[in-house]
Amino acid sequence: MADSLYRVILGRRPTMAEKQFTAAVVQVPGQFESRLKDMMYSHEFKVMKLPGLIAESTQNWSGNNVFFLHIPKTAGTSVRIALIDAVGAPAFELYSRDQKMTDIVRQTDKHFWPLVVGHENISFFPKTYNGITIFRESRSRILSINRQQTRFALEASLHTTTPEQIKRRTDKAQKVLETPFADWLNINRYRHTLEFLIPSHEFGMNSLRSQEFRDYVNILTADKTEKILNESISRFTHAAWSHDETAILDAISGVSGREITELPRENIYPNFDGYKPQILTKDALAKLNAIQEKEAVVFRIAHEHGLIPLLSKSEADDLFEITAKRLGFTFA
Repeated sequence: MADSLYRVILGRRPTMAEKQFTAAVVQVPGQFESRLKDMMYSHEFKVMKLPGLIAESTQNWSGNNVFFLHIPKTAGTSVRIALIDAVGAPAFELYSRDQKMTDIVRQTDKHFWPLVVGHENISFFPKTYNGITIFRESRSRILSINRQQTRFALEASLHTTTPEQIKRRTDKAQKVLETPFADWLNINRYRHTLEFLIPSHEFGMNSLRSQEFRDYVNILTADKTEKILNESISRFTHAAWSHDETAILDAISGVSGREITELPRENIYPNFDGYKPQILTKDALAKLNAIQEKEAVVFRIAHEHGLIPLLSKSEADDLFEITAKRLGFTFA
């Protein structure tokens, strides 16, 4: 067992002490996975094995350096996988599913990686890379975020493994599931499109979650917001609307330099009978419309930079109504 683990993960034979320790550890229920993680997170793996794996994956790569700012609920998981295929190399991921691994990866030189992706603020992507992002009609995205937050009450998560994590996530999702949508909007525990594009470097990593950064965004004047967005959006060479698959494929092909003709289908979830019907009251619609109006400046500036077409009011309303119906929302 120890011989196989060390040869596959670290590329060497274990010492006698390592053999004995591994043999003892794997006899304890649940510790085999822990031992694997210790080896994968080790300094030895990072120094001796990881660079070789990445070099092997990138040795024939000759495309563009790319960053993908993944705004949640915009078909971004499919885009990320398509970009990895297009670039032909693993992605340097700024997601925080596993903080220990994320911290290790962040210590490496980002410029060693042709592709950087994540749910992160524009500040934390390499400035010399070609940027891509995907936008979605604002109200539709908010509805989808609400349903995503409740989904864990109805199905298991692939990224949560311990009973304690499952219990916490299930309890939280159940609470959201039982909260009227208008009240959930007041809680404001989701990230607006603006917050990904207003630089947050001075607030530190993961500042998207901080109230201090949100307060800063909220007090910006219209002129200041527009100036900042023009600078941020100029970093993108390609973008698309999430409902326009042809435009997404063109954007991925353009930013990567390799033609992509098919978008993988990821995070396609069935409708659940367990969803509590949600009514879009006048109060909820007013709040959604206010979000749409505030984010309109993002889409206008992206359009002015030649990244996306502007949606007409009827197009936006149609997308919103289709999403509401699909996700089980009804209008008062």
